[in-house]
Amino acid sequence: MILDGIGPLVTARLALRLVRASDAAAIHRFRGNPAATTYLSHGPLTEEANRERLVAAMALSEASMAPWFNHSWAIVLQESGEVVGDARTWNTAELTPAGVLAPGRHPAHHAALAYVLHPDHQHQGYGREAAAALVDWLFTGSSISTIVAGVYEPNTPSIRLLQSLGFRKDPALTDQPAGGKRFPLIMFSLDRPDDQSG
Repeated sequence: MILDGIGPLVTARLALRLVRASDAAAIHRFRGNPAATTYLSHGPLTEEANRERLVAAMALSEASMAPWFNHSWAIVLQESGEVVGDARTWNTAELTPAGVLAPGRHPAHHAALAYVLHPDHQHQGYGREAAAALVDWLFTGSSISTIVAGVYEPNTPSIRLLQSLGFRKDPALTDQPAGGKRFPLIMFSLDRPDDQSG
């Protein structure tokens, strides 16, 4: 079960909190940047498309209730308060007309993880720091037993990041949609460590 009242996740250099409407401009700096979106499922977003995406993300998070959830996180530098990336943890993306989350294509005890950083803040360990915090949150704050993540084949930094956290290529998940990109999509999975199974 996902914990009620999701507070910020604090790491050595970062704070991860749920996204807010006021994050739109900061998020557009990377979601609208071709260098940041090369290996995302979408291309550079316009300001309007970015705002619409943010509104949808907040609605999904607001509707989240165990066992189905979809949370978007702002990745914030503690020192400056700057939003330098965002991340997502979810097991469904389906919001019904009644405003509740419907079962998704992942089982309820599985979750997906995704993340992106502004190019100016890549290759500094922030992505790994943020992903590690979310993995820990999913395994300790919920009944999640397996986390999955998809990476486009040319994105070797992200592949190395996932592997450093213990993720392994999962051939059983290869039929996932590639999100309109022409790159091959590689799926990774990570099972809950035995010492966190309580």
